[in-house]
Amino acid sequence: MDALVQLENVTKQYENGAAPAVANVSLAIAAGEAVSIMGPSGSGKSTLLNMIAGMDRPTRGAVRVGDERVDMLSETGVARFRRRQVGMIFQFFNLLDDMTVMDNILLPAQLAGARAVAGGPGQSSRAAARERAERLVETLRIGHRRDAYPARLSGGERQRVAIARALVNKPAVLLADEPTGAVDTATGEEIGELLLSLNRSGQTLILVTHNADLAARYSRRVISIADGRIASDTAVRL
Repeated sequence: MDALVQLENVTKQYENGAAPAVANVSLAIAAGEAVSIMGPSGSGKSTLLNMIAGMDRPTRGAVRVGDERVDMLSETGVARFRRRQVGMIFQFFNLLDDMTVMDNILLPAQLAGARAVAGGPGQSSRAAARERAERLVETLRIGHRRDAYPARLSGGERQRVAIARALVNKPAVLLADEPTGAVDTATGEEIGELLLSLNRSGQTLILVTHNADLAARYSRRVISIADGRIASDTAVRL
């Protein structure tokens, strides 16, 4: 199967003379895979995720997502790439407190001009984005909260809103950085099951975590990072 995400001899060094955060990493992730990148704090896993998202550039090496050579894009190009190709879920949700649930979800489509979710002939891109957002809130069981503000939501509801926002532009790859870190155990289980369900429907998922149990249960491949290098790359048995 062709790789959707490919890193070739990638190194990221923040300071001359310091040990690199990521050191000569090569890996390939196929479309439709659910992959966990795990390791302790400071191991380089979040740096790796940020380079895939175009939020950080490697010191050396190549990062490709689909047909894009991400590390070679201009600032404008990488912003466009993130809006249209990548959905990101963060530990602390990163919702805008002065916007409703629906407005938070629709924000990436608005920033992208909603072109990524345009419908068929005669359907405006704005209407197509709204239609997809409505489907997402129902699928994620937050339809009854569409007009609420984030301060009124539970942690689990906030993360569901963040997931819907990440999916509204139909991204090629969904990146999740410690997505259960700010919720209780029971809610974390629900979020993990939700991410796995999305993957079963075909969504490519890359999950960063320091939790070995989460990695084993909610992905089908676990890449362990230590001191910026790949220590192991293991398929998870169903």
